[in-house]
Amino acid sequence: MKRPVIAMIVASILALYLTVLNVNHPLIGMDVVENKNGDMIVNDLYEFGWAKKHGIHIHDQVLKVDGKPPLSHFTVREYKTIEQAKTITIQRENQIQTLTVDHQAHGTEQWLYYIILPTGFFLFAVRLSVFLLRLRPDDNSATVLIYLLLSAGLCYISASLSAKHASFGRQIFSGVFFMLPPLFLHFVYNYFEKEKKIWFAKKIVFSLYGFNVVMFIISLMSIRFRSISETEVLLTAFFINVVTIFALLGKGFVVLKKDEQQHTIKGIVFAISLSTIPFLFFYVLPMLVMKKWILPAELTVSFLFALPIAFFYLMATDQLFQLPFSIGRLKYLGLFALFPSFFIMLVYNQWIHRSSKWAELVVLFSVVYIIVLSTFYIKEWLDRKWRTKLRMQKHFYEESLYRISEQLKKQRTVEGAMYCLEKELQEILDVEKIEVMQSINEPLSFEYNEAHWANIVQKINGAPLSIGRVIEHRSLFVVFIGSFHETSLWLVGKKKRPLSFRTDQKDWLSTIVYYTSMTMENMLKVEELLKELERLKEKKHSVSFTRLMFQWSERERKKLAIDLHDALLQDLILLRRKVENLLVQPMCVEDMQKQLNDIEEEILDVIDVTREICHELRPPFLSQMGLKQAITQLIDRFHLRTNIKVKWNVHIPVQLGEEQELVIYRIIQELLNNAAKHSQASTIHLVLDAQDETVQLRYVDDGIGIEMEKLNDHHGNLGLFGIKERVQGLGGACKIDSSHGSGLEITVTIPL
Repeated sequence: MKRPVIAMIVASILALYLTVLNVNHPLIGMDVVENKNGDMIVNDLYEFGWAKKHGIHIHDQVLKVDGKPPLSHFTVREYKTIEQAKTITIQRENQIQTLTVDHQAHGTEQWLYYIILPTGFFLFAVRLSVFLLRLRPDDNSATVLIYLLLSAGLCYISASLSAKHASFGRQIFSGVFFMLPPLFLHFVYNYFEKEKKIWFAKKIVFSLYGFNVVMFIISLMSIRFRSISETEVLLTAFFINVVTIFALLGKGFVVLKKDEQQHTIKGIVFAISLSTIPFLFFYVLPMLVMKKWILPAELTVSFLFALPIAFFYLMATDQLFQLPFSIGRLKYLGLFALFPSFFIMLVYNQWIHRSSKWAELVVLFSVVYIIVLSTFYIKEWLDRKWRTKLRMQKHFYEESLYRISEQLKKQRTVEGAMYCLEKELQEILDVEKIEVMQSINEPLSFEYNEAHWANIVQKINGAPLSIGRVIEHRSLFVVFIGSFHETSLWLVGKKKRPLSFRTDQKDWLSTIVYYTSMTMENMLKVEELLKELERLKEKKHSVSFTRLMFQWSERERKKLAIDLHDALLQDLILLRRKVENLLVQPMCVEDMQKQLNDIEEEILDVIDVTREICHELRPPFLSQMGLKQAITQLIDRFHLRTNIKVKWNVHIPVQLGEEQELVIYRIIQELLNNAAKHSQASTIHLVLDAQDETVQLRYVDDGIGIEMEKLNDHHGNLGLFGIKERVQGLGGACKIDSSHGSGLEITVTIPL
């Protein structure tokens, strides 16, 4: 059983036990002090405590606790407060009264703050943890995030028990409370280390673990020796941890300023800010400085809900983990409407109109929830309707330029570049129609005012052409894209309203058209270069040309590997996501369920095959772990798909260049592929070593061999001919010895 699963089981059992303790022991909330006569006098009453709700006043004398003298009760003796008592006998003037504390004495606020909200948070954390475990079972950062969510849930549930001075709950709270900050920083480190964009050392994470362990020990000593307030230790440690984490996240925000991962840091900063800042500024700092809070801890700690909700948002928007799942708009907005609705209800009930009836609170929450959810829907509708009016600020145009630049980099055809341009224009500008024309003398495909169009044509004919120049008249506008192969391209559009573009709009439009034009021009130049290289190859064979072609081939292989991983593989994962969504929905027809299971298995197989192709195209171990480890992985995969035994030995005491390592790897890869397809061999001997300023590779198999006269008949494929070309490109030599039925022996020598 995996450790995260064990952690969830243990955490759930602890949470259940802590919840039972919470139900059985209401918060009494009564501080006492001993006067000169040795009597116990009520010194303070807590806002949400049982004592204040049941008529106990400050200065009342406590005669007995559970039928015994007050000092015999451990919370009075150790903490000068009364908690976990069943009966309390008080005297006010000459009146003596015995009050009973039972599980029905919680009151509405205690049920809400100490039981319902903590339990709801823990269940939400467990549900998100299960979701992460199912979709990221072997991801270290996801595992740490699961531990963080479960710890936060246990911390929330045990916090009220700590206030009630329950020994077990207090120890759980203190231990988990001190582990939350280092767990959070550990998650940040693991996640960005996986992305190869880490900006602080792992020893900082361990240092934070060490600091919190020390503070935990100090807090335990404060309980025993009373040399310092335990609350002060907890709050001081919390303040130091929060400042440290914000400082490190701020550094990451600066370091990754121009990186796409900056959006992830923004989301993480937002999550930790919204969940901790209210507690920090309205409870922690006031308690440390003034010994009095501005807002009660019960209210400020409810912002902890923002932590899992913010992480869920990051996952839903593919800013964190890029998990394969989808969620409906109603579920998505409904989830995010929960937190503000709860908060508004709590604020209203606390300061405007306090209610002690559950029915009133339920009605209040329902009304607020409907209003908040409706507001979210209205905002989405207004964003869609008025997006062109709302996006006139400078940063919207900057985001648009960045977005279209990223999209253009991924395009491989002129048609794709034009599609990106048209899509961005429709997204930002208030336009009705857009089309690309090769001549302004052609009729437009949409309805237009001929007089307005004639005015634009006249302006075009009367001025020199320049790429990105915007010409407009009333509702029509034209932008010159450029000339390609003696063909001019024009972007023609029709506005929804006959209003002239502003200066910043024209500048933006000219810029993105210029970007698109340069992209298309580069595409065409690359095509011409490839054709010219093909002509050169037909005319003359040379070492420099062969080397250039193979270097070009390797770059294209790398690019293709990235494209397969980012495009094809992601599409397949998205398809699997859709199938999974169907699987989790209630199904009535068993045959359909079986078919969907079969489809999912097929998709998984395709994903595995695609990953294998990516490894074939660009071996990841080569640059990360070196040539020997890459060859090891290559032979291991070869053994998985064939029954041919490979006996190999690699001994290279010198450091090879990147190009030499890549050529050797490709040669071995091609030899193994050739053996699997054609050799019918049972054993292969492979030796790679360095001798006399050269690297020598010797390959021998016991297969059917090859007729030497067919060696140069490559028919456009690399094969053995390609191996000779690669070796010659590095100034080396390749000796091939074989005959039909006697196996194949190849010796490759490459100068260092």
